[in-house]
Parts: sequence; structure tokens; C-alpha cells
Amino acid sequence: MGIRIEIKEMSKKYLLWNNKGGVGKTFLSYMLAVEYAINNPDEDIVVIDACPQTNVSEMILGGNGKGAAIVNEFSEKNRTIAGYIKERFNTKQSSKLGNESSYFIQASKHNSKMPENLYILPGDMDLDICSKIINHLGISPIRHAWKISRTLIDDLITSFELQQEPTGREQVFFIDCNPSFSNYTENAIIAANRIIVPCTADAASIRGIKNLFKLIFNISIDNQTISDEFEDFYQDTQKSGLELPKIHLFVQNRSRSNTRDVAQAFQSHAEEINRLVQEEVVQKYKGVLTDKYLDERVINIKDGNTLASIINHEGCPLSSLQSKRYSIYGKSTQANQKQINALQSDINDLVRLI
Repeated sequence: MGIRIEIKEMSKKYLLWNNKGGVGKTFLSYMLAVEYAINNPDEDIVVIDACPQTNVSEMILGGNGKGAAIVNEFSEKNRTIAGYIKERFNTKQSSKLGNESSYFIQASKHNSKMPENLYILPGDMDLDICSKIINHLGISPIRHAWKISRTLIDDLITSFELQQEPTGREQVFFIDCNPSFSNYTENAIIAANRIIVPCTADAASIRGIKNLFKLIFNISIDNQTISDEFEDFYQDTQKSGLELPKIHLFVQNRSRSNTRDVAQAFQSHAEEINRLVQEEVVQKYKGVLTDKYLDERVINIKDGNTLASIINHEGCPLSSLQSKRYSIYGKSTQANQKQINALQSDINDLVRLI
């Protein structure tokens, strides 16, 4: 147990999550993990795909088409995050299997465009089905049932760390999960020690940020009463002695529009996000933030736009994208060098804050 605590403090484990969809979470997970791996070849970078849509797995393992086929192969062999949960349920519910590290895949063995130090725990559409398994484990009569059911991803990560420990290499983890607050999202939260909150300048994203604080920390940053439903997860983690992750950054994707009214609405929502973070979170709830000193907690990055579609299809790093035409499902699409440079600059700045 002492070794486990020491390793957890040493490794950085980033959860990318907002209780709101469509904020660019998966694309940001991909960009950060791949570019960080390229810039830090002496570290092992690991992506945990805790989203049933499996998009980040498909991109890393080869892009649309090829990557999807590889993800399906791993799913059929039960070598995915869902496969592990199923195997735990069917064999050793209360303890590790001993083969956890075998679920992690070196990405370059399947996609030569990926850096050799990038690994992935593949996602699986069956993860939603596994939520029933997690629920069953959580209410079973075994000792510490809820804690066991919510530390499945943590068990996987810890096993990978222990396997890599003799190499002396550091590990950095990026966990991608969907916007719902499901029990596998709870697993992802507990496995992380830092949170990056992707957001967009709109009212729904602001509500998602507020919900995040209620759901994870039992904190109302808008001074509204918290209903009992929001308290369950926080109270269960406290009873189980589990440490919650800290908020590291808010990353705002900058959507643009030619319509003046929309541009004004964008600006007002962007200002409200900054106000919430600076006046409410930083001033009143500093304890939920990481200790690392940062000039700003809200970072802006440019939209991927066409580049996101190309990268998604090609399964290639942003830093190797060329200004040329790519064929996406038979349709010619141009990668603009100015857009590449702008997005690369923003991502490089963000990577330096990891």
C-alpha cells in the first residue's frame, strides 16, 4: 500500500471532463497526449479511453476506418477497458487479476505515425453495459464494495505504473470520458489527480462547469442550494477514504461567427467563465486547485475546424500535419498552414503547462 501511494503522488493523471458534451474534450485529449509524448520522449504517456464512443482510441490506433477496425478487434478479444471490467466481474471481483498491464497497447505497433512512448487502454462501446456490472459490484455484500467498484480504472493504472517502475521512466496519464456522470466516470475521477476542464463560451458549458463542482466537490460556485442527489458521490468518496483530484486548468475552445449578435453572446459567456474561475474558484475555493502556480487558470485555444476532421481521419499528430490536400472518404480537403501554425502554437503553450 505504501508503494501505491508513492507512485500515485509521482505520476500526473489528467482527467479531461466537463458535465457538458460538444466542448472538444476528446480532440483535446488526443492533442495533449500525442504532442506531450512527442515533446517528452523520456516519459511514458498513457491514454485511458473511458468513453463508449471510442473516438480517441480510433484516432490513436490509425484514424477513421483503420483505427475503428483495430478497436473492434480488441473489443472482440476483450482487451479493452470494458473487457477488463467483465473479466474482473467473472473471476476476481474483490481484487486485481494480476494481468492488468496487458490491457495497455503501445500505439506505434498499430499506427506508425504515433510516438513510441505513447500507450492506450482502448475504449469499448460495451462500457455502458459495464455500468450494470459496476453497480452490481458496488452493492455486493463484500467488504468495501463501493470502493472496489469505483477503483477499477485506478487498479489498471497502478498496475501499469508498477510494471514500468524498473525502467525509471515517469508516466503521465490522460483520461478521456464522456460528459455523463456515470459510474465509469466516477471511476475515471477517482483514478485521476488533476482535472482539465474543456469548455466553450455558451450557457450550457457554464452550467456544466457548475455541475462539475457540485458533483465532484459538493461545492456550489453559484451559491445555490445543493440537492441531495449531488452529494452522494462526494460523501461516498469521503467514507471510503478516497482522494479527489484537483482542478488544474479550464481550456476554452474559441468558436467564431460572422454574426455580430452571436459574437457578442460568445464574448459575454467567455467573460462569465473567466469571472467564475477567477472570482469564485480561485478566490473562494483555492483548495480544489492544483498547487502549481499558474498565471491563468483559463487557457484559450483555437478551434481545430477542418484540421480536426483531417487528424481524426488520418490518425496523425498535429505536428506532422502538412499543408496539402487530404482525401477524406473520397472528398478532397485542404489543410491550411496558417491554421496549422495557429493551433500548434496554442497546443504547445498548453503542453508546457502539463
